[in-house]
Amino acid sequence: MLHLLAVILLSGQAYSQGAPFPEDRFEMVESYLREQQDLSGVFVLGQQGKVRLSMAFGDADRKAGRPFTENTLSTIGSITKPFTATAILLLEERGKLSVNDKLTNYFNNVPKDKENITLHHLLTHSAGFPGAIGSDFEALDKDGFIKRAFAEALLFEPGTAYEYSNVGYSILGIILEKVTGQSYSDFMAENIFKPAGMETAGYHNPKADYTQLAHGYWADGRDWGTLHDKTWDGKEPYWNLKANGGLMMSAKDMYQWYLALRHHKILKPETLKKQITPYVDEGGGGSYYGYGYAIFNNGESIEHNGGNPVFSADFRWYPKADAFLFSATNDANVRLFRHNEAIVHILKTGERPATVDWQETELTSISPAPKLKTVQSFIDLLQHHQPAKATAFIDTHCSPGVIERNGKEKLMASLERLSHDIQQQPVKAIFTAGERVKLVIENPEQKAVMFFTIGFKDNQFDSLSVEMEGM
Repeated sequence: MLHLLAVILLSGQAYSQGAPFPEDRFEMVESYLREQQDLSGVFVLGQQGKVRLSMAFGDADRKAGRPFTENTLSTIGSITKPFTATAILLLEERGKLSVNDKLTNYFNNVPKDKENITLHHLLTHSAGFPGAIGSDFEALDKDGFIKRAFAEALLFEPGTAYEYSNVGYSILGIILEKVTGQSYSDFMAENIFKPAGMETAGYHNPKADYTQLAHGYWADGRDWGTLHDKTWDGKEPYWNLKANGGLMMSAKDMYQWYLALRHHKILKPETLKKQITPYVDEGGGGSYYGYGYAIFNNGESIEHNGGNPVFSADFRWYPKADAFLFSATNDANVRLFRHNEAIVHILKTGERPATVDWQETELTSISPAPKLKTVQSFIDLLQHHQPAKATAFIDTHCSPGVIERNGKEKLMASLERLSHDIQQQPVKAIFTAGERVKLVIENPEQKAVMFFTIGFKDNQFDSLSVEMEGM
């Protein structure tokens, strides 16, 4: 599944929220959502153990005229990863394994370059495995998956960098099955979902009514179908998807997960603290990866999102504010993460986000000349990345502020990863609004579109926000 980005990279903006959100903020969020056009999906907000807002829009099945509700079952995509990580930590609590165990503890004939990979590396995306080694619905069994994964060249020496990887989480799922002797689904149902009160969660839950599955819809309105329409290995996906993505559940299930977190129903407090410790820098902007979660602002916000080219889902937990946000959509046209950023802005500031009047423009129309040169250099760096070129860009075109906030090393790593994502694709469109320029570029590997919004200070590169959504 895609790792859908809705994060601010390389910026200096940060919220601080250590108290509950005022009640009137939820009314403002409700008003904001009612004003939006063509929403399809669900938004649920909770605080202090109670539902503060639950709103659903559009249809889960347009042909049948079945509306989307808080009980609609939808894929949560890569939000599967926090559940897999929780299961691994639960097994550690029970003395069945350790996050310091190596792959050699569980597999024979581990290639030499992978002998030192630990469960910690897999959990934090620091093992060096690539993002994926096949399509979500390829009929690849456990042995075939491990053989292919072990044959892949690592992107870096384990523990030395970060690369978001579905592969690593599928390997964790295989280790879970080896340790427990159960299928992934059976273990999750008995040890995670049932104790948490998540009555319909899973790949194929006997208590779930799968006539309530949401259909996905492409941007042109075509019906993508449901996950159960795709090629699966019986009642579970094959291993390119299993344990890293594709779990299905309702918004009500995800609310129960928030309650399970706040009441420590699954993990002991010290184990949960271990899970949400920020271990590995995701590439600048204050985002770190723990065990299955992205951690922002020293634990103020615990998040994960996910999806595929049509579905998107987003989970955000604010332990200090004792608040929760979950949203999901089945429509490729819905800019889910943009709406969530607006919701969070309202909750934390009590103000509506400013409306941005983006105007499409030609590259050569950007002015003044120094700003144009910065944009041109950024595009050239994305399309033709070289370390020397990145160094020159930072020294010449980056503001002192963005360098101070991130450091040259983080900036270098972020720019390299973004260049890798677009694979020399051309800019499809350019928009401007005040001191900001937005570039639209395809990500062919993920079958998605990336939106790069550059903020300027004195015509220099001062911030960058990146969104990626399925086409």
